[in-house]
Amino acid sequence: MPTHTSSLEQRIDYIFSDPTLLEKALRHSSLNLGLDDNQRLEFLGDSVLGLIIAETLYTKFPDVEEGKLDRMRASIVSGKTLAKKAYSLNLDQFLNVSDAQRKSCSQPSQSMLEDTLEAVIGAVYLDGGLKAAQRSILLLFSDLLGQDIDVASRGTPKSQLQEWSQKHQNGAVPNYTLHATTGPDHARKYEVKVALSGKILGSGSGGSIKAAEIAAADAALKKLSI
Repeated sequence: MPTHTSSLEQRIDYIFSDPTLLEKALRHSSLNLGLDDNQRLEFLGDSVLGLIIAETLYTKFPDVEEGKLDRMRASIVSGKTLAKKAYSLNLDQFLNVSDAQRKSCSQPSQSMLEDTLEAVIGAVYLDGGLKAAQRSILLLFSDLLGQDIDVASRGTPKSQLQEWSQKHQNGAVPNYTLHATTGPDHARKYEVKVALSGKILGSGSGGSIKAAEIAAADAALKKLSI
């Protein structure tokens, strides 16, 4: 059973006026609750998170060009980063999943955790507005927002691979292809292959296509020793 949420509210520095919003943010789609699970809140939270991070970077780095800002933002809101932040909040202990999901996978996947974190952000926004969401986000991501600009702008594996290919392969861009989908609906596993000019450079898997693409790009970077 999920842990009582008061400790989670302390970690995100926000106490809900409507606790049912937080409860909804912690309901995984495996519960088959239709619109009463956390997917709509995740959709909203993704946009709120992107906006706050983008605005913060825009204000903090007034002399940095758009491309670098975009790479910084993408790195901070990447699935891998969100999953780490979700673990730091112990969201795996709060997430409410079906018995079938728990039996097939005793621990939430990275994609489940990143989605839940975005849903929690969406819930904070609905309950307390943009300022409340901003306070929680800046608290949670303060370490990344305080990074040196050169470190922060390295970007995600996908952006790094694309930059390398455009520079060294006459402007060619990587092509990502979904190779296989396995597992039940509530625990899908995706395998993606990345190719450049018809040559496969790497493959990766994850709980979402986005996560699988990042894993494939990371594998390609290691193969190319970038």
